[in-house]
Amino acid sequence: MNLRTWVRTLWGLAVVLNAAALTMIFFYAPVEIQMGAVQKIFYYHVPSAIAGYVLLFLAFLFSILYLWKDDPSYDLLAYTTAEVGFVFITVVLVTGPIWGRSAWGKWWVWEPRLTSVLILWLMYSAYFLLRLFSRHEARAARIAAVVAIIAFFDVPIVHKAIEWWGSIVHPKKVVLEPPMRQTFFVAMIAVFTLAAALTLTRFMVGRAEERRLAQREAAP
Repeated sequence: MNLRTWVRTLWGLAVVLNAAALTMIFFYAPVEIQMGAVQKIFYYHVPSAIAGYVLLFLAFLFSILYLWKDDPSYDLLAYTTAEVGFVFITVVLVTGPIWGRSAWGKWWVWEPRLTSVLILWLMYSAYFLLRLFSRHEARAARIAAVVAIIAFFDVPIVHKAIEWWGSIVHPKKVVLEPPMRQTFFVAMIAVFTLAAALTLTRFMVGRAEERRLAQREAAP
């Protein structure tokens, strides 16, 4: 299959799987006793965080490959995965306070995990600002690659923050009933399929933009 066919297939799967996940979240998974219905945010909050981690790791790898090989394709892949990963980290930052406000009575608490996630978001914001204002300069792309590599080292800190420093809002261990585990599993697949669809779509758009730029520069 060519890239366009893959994109269409993934979007079709993403729609079906997310519809199934939402149906299970609202009609199959039981309501958590202590937090109530707001706990259902968990089924997209956590998969979004994991998808964001994976995509930022790919951006980290592609940035290293770009600095090593000096191949613009790796730069586009790094930018694409970083951009989609940033979207999912933003989802985490938006859904987290909504969950926290309803469950614990506070929109935000300056505890290790939340603070490290915010720092991660700000570092990748700097990455995109650099790319936005530098256009297609090769030197700026290399600097951006270094920023992406450095920024990724915050991901393990986010992941280990509760284990290392504890938390006043996040539990160290989450125990799910069988219907909750099944719903979480479907939601995880749905979110990862959506992430793949978004990534391939953005990559295809990026390639089209590069072709248009090359044609414009080649025109007399």
